[in-house]
Amino acid sequence: MTAKRWVILSLLVIIALLVSVNVYYRYVESPVWAEQKTVEAEAKERSGLKEVTDSYAYTWDEPIWVVEGKDANDADTYVWLKKDASITLRASEGLTKDAVEAQFLSEKPDADIAHVRLGIFGGEPVWEIFYSRDQAGTTYHYYDFYRFRDGSLIVMYKLPSQ
Repeated sequence: MTAKRWVILSLLVIIALLVSVNVYYRYVESPVWAEQKTVEAEAKERSGLKEVTDSYAYTWDEPIWVVEGKDANDADTYVWLKKDASITLRASEGLTKDAVEAQFLSEKPDADIAHVRLGIFGGEPVWEIFYSRDQAGTTYHYYDFYRFRDGSLIVMYKLPSQ
């Protein structure tokens, strides 16, 4: 075989591999995407959301879905969907993600935040902050839960170091 044929064959193999990976990814993720579409439609029905901007599954006490969107008045709104119930609050009824993060960093400036997200803790809407801190040469990881409405700390969990 000539060098030109080897290059063409190599490109075809690479393209076939990329297409195969894409098909496999879509196959694996399609049930999750279908559930997400169902949940978003349910959130619109239960809470009167006009538009959904984001949704994700969340598990701590129980598995729920958190759906973010806009209501009929174009106000940012959050919906926490449980099995048989839901909680709907406008963003203006609580702290924003930026506000809770700024409050947190003012208390713990040395923290390295991995994520800040909405969730449910003890049946109440919360901001969950997962972060790490270096203390005496050892890195510890923490979960802090802050009330959505006023940003007060509910509980902090320190994970064991490895």
